[in-house]
Amino acid sequence: MRALLASTLGVIALGAPFITIVDAAAGPFAKRTSLKAVIFEDVKPLYQKSGDTYEGFGVDMLNLIKDQAGRRTLKFIPTTSAEDGMKAITSGKADIACGVAFDWGRAEKVSYTIPFAIGGTRLLTKTTINGMPSSLRGRTVGVVKDSSSAKILEAVVPGVSLQAYATPAEAFAAYDSGKISTLAGGTLWLAANSDAKNSDLVPIRPYGRTGIGCIVKQNNGKLLAAANNAIGQTMQEYVNGNAATRVMVNRWIGPGSNVMLPEPVISALYSLLLSTTSEMSVSPN
Repeated sequence: MRALLASTLGVIALGAPFITIVDAAAGPFAKRTSLKAVIFEDVKPLYQKSGDTYEGFGVDMLNLIKDQAGRRTLKFIPTTSAEDGMKAITSGKADIACGVAFDWGRAEKVSYTIPFAIGGTRLLTKTTINGMPSSLRGRTVGVVKDSSSAKILEAVVPGVSLQAYATPAEAFAAYDSGKISTLAGGTLWLAANSDAKNSDLVPIRPYGRTGIGCIVKQNNGKLLAAANNAIGQTMQEYVNGNAATRVMVNRWIGPGSNVMLPEPVISALYSLLLSTTSEMSVSPN
């Protein structure tokens, strides 16, 4: 039942306090060599709890950036609040956050890497609506409090009634229980957490589009360069058909994952991002 997942690589970052996970290699040397990363809880497929640590597409990207930057360990600073994540970066509490939608206001405070995804707001629904503004007027749509998707819908659909939830987990619990029949959010987050047999993802073209990448403190040019290199090389390797890279990416968003993006769609997106934001290697004919 799910509609076409074109332009799907988007995430949503949302609201709660920090919980610092202590680095296993704690000590003065570890502090100098660890990469401190903000991660957004309950935002599959980028981040999900796995025992005492985390896994996901975002974690894999952070590990690649860690290696490129010459850091030894990865230290997580989990949050469900985009605002708290921004404060952690600007204050120096954290070095980097990945899975952040580009925003002009944020760009005045932090430096963005090249994007590794394109985001957009869509709707997961159990009703027969097409997701266009006219089909939403007078309806109640679930959103995560203070999320970019909530702000977008308020701006483009004046007649919509929004039911805000504190966290992504609460929003999905309300949707799964039937308290709400429509939930708005980033396409990737919705696709990764939903049951395609019982829901539609609409409209085909999302509300708004934005680059999704990582952010670092504005004076941290060395880490920014390392992150750009790691992201760019990963996208290039995927386009070139590198087996290990395709296995890593496909596990979270490709064939066989909940998102179910075909490899040609991912390759086309990465080719576009590389061609417009960085160097792309192309074999001569």
